[in-house]
Amino acid sequence: MSIAELVERHHTTLEDAIAANRTRTFHAHWPEAPSGKIYGENANADGEAAFRGQLNNPFRGLLQGASNATVGEEASPYGFALGITYPSDNVDMLVNRASAAQTAWRSLAPDERASILTEALERASKRFFEIGYATQHTTGQGFVMAFQASGPHAFDRALEAVALGLDAQESFTSNVLWAKPMGKFEVSIEKSYRIAPKGINVVIGCSTFPVWNTVPGMFAGLVTGNAVIVKPHPGSVYPIAIVIAELQQTLSDVGLDVHVCQLAADSVAEPRALDLIQHPAVRIVDYTGGPAFGAVVEQKAHEAGKTVFTEKAGVNCIIIDSVQDATKALDNVAFALSLYAGQMCTAPQNIFVPRSGVRTADGRTLSVDEIAGLLRDRIDALVGNEKAGPGTIGAIQNPATAARLDEALALGLDVARASAPITQPGFDNARSFSPLVLRTDASRRDIFEREWFGPISFIVETDSFDHALTLVTDSVRQHGALTTLVYTTDPAKADLAEDAIITAGAPVAFNFDSFVWVNQSAAFSDFHGAGNNPAGNASFADLTFVTARYNVLGVRKQA
Repeated sequence: MSIAELVERHHTTLEDAIAANRTRTFHAHWPEAPSGKIYGENANADGEAAFRGQLNNPFRGLLQGASNATVGEEASPYGFALGITYPSDNVDMLVNRASAAQTAWRSLAPDERASILTEALERASKRFFEIGYATQHTTGQGFVMAFQASGPHAFDRALEAVALGLDAQESFTSNVLWAKPMGKFEVSIEKSYRIAPKGINVVIGCSTFPVWNTVPGMFAGLVTGNAVIVKPHPGSVYPIAIVIAELQQTLSDVGLDVHVCQLAADSVAEPRALDLIQHPAVRIVDYTGGPAFGAVVEQKAHEAGKTVFTEKAGVNCIIIDSVQDATKALDNVAFALSLYAGQMCTAPQNIFVPRSGVRTADGRTLSVDEIAGLLRDRIDALVGNEKAGPGTIGAIQNPATAARLDEALALGLDVARASAPITQPGFDNARSFSPLVLRTDASRRDIFEREWFGPISFIVETDSFDHALTLVTDSVRQHGALTTLVYTTDPAKADLAEDAIITAGAPVAFNFDSFVWVNQSAAFSDFHGAGNNPAGNASFADLTFVTARYNVLGVRKQA
């Protein structure tokens, strides 16, 4: 297989992805349903068998050189240790190999890099079911969500970054004969333009979305000519290791150095993120994770003059002013609160309801008590659904997140809905809990403006819609947000909320009451992460997300 053959093979895929990025219409290269009719009748069984066969063994598939040292401390939130080990290379070794591999990689044309990366994604997509089980048992996501989030949805995000990077790099000609008229004669200069990648790109992953949050920066760095070192969270290595293994095999098959992309596994006891970030050869950093360490990453990167992209976390808010159908609206909110037990950076936390109540299309006004009761009932209906409930809620990735439930209860606030353990069929020791909903008023900003990661939310009674909107915009500016949601049937209020929230720096959704939830972010259409509030400075994927990873340098020759 030659690189030229890959360029021809994936030309249409990349052109379609570029077109989708421009038009922002629905586009999905990989189907999201974990269906045997789509992926093969034996795909699920084969994927689960591959997952089971990998347990308690060294990870197979990586081609990168490795020292004898290994690490591995993954444990399933469903109640068992994975027992998988990964090579543990020191920082200098990783950086030196990346520096050597980068020379040939950066010399390729953008479409050649994009085609190799697309080939790697296509190969890795054959392992979607294994990736799904690996994600389920490192993050706690229910299997269907794990399949989608780390499989088709994540891969579409990766392809989106590849297509955007290719489009940006090909947005101007690579060479031109420049002629300037000078009266009776002209002067001619041969000009060419070279893409100059900035250097090694370190991507730091998170524990809850080890593929979805990693591949945008990973593939944006690669398509723009940079070698990439992926440093996953010690608790969620397996899913992204599969992707890296398939990429390394693809690089090897076309005769390139596999160290263009490397896995840098570490442990909680001996973390390597800061060592990687502060290495002089590292010029670009992508980070997904908690705000505290994210602030350290930003500071260290900025002090060293590095380009840094962060997606941290904020306090996501909902305003319920008026609704067409209260049951449909609160069904939507209940699902958003329950999905993956609130462990999504896009999950809502604060629900602001005016003291005067919520108007409905049939002329009724529901009190705050009635809204709280209806929300409780809709969560109960979902949680009590034996088919949908356990898989929607999943398991808690980190024991500290589960402990936060007790911390929230100790606040002494009124309980609108109590949390309780959830039985996960087949996993008696799963760490799984349903949503806790507390009630308070606007005076307790010290409580509800703090991020309570996990299945914890607050119904906050406000003086009015305007009061609620002020609380939301203040929160966005001070604490950040990745999503906001407003329910109102008043067009004037909707316009006011849109302008105020966008100006504050967060995206906004209105009146969701069907099968789209505020938690979701669609590749090729939604810009995930505002990039201009304290929740993070990156957006998956606007042009800055790719163009900031390289410069364009000119070469001029007298004709």
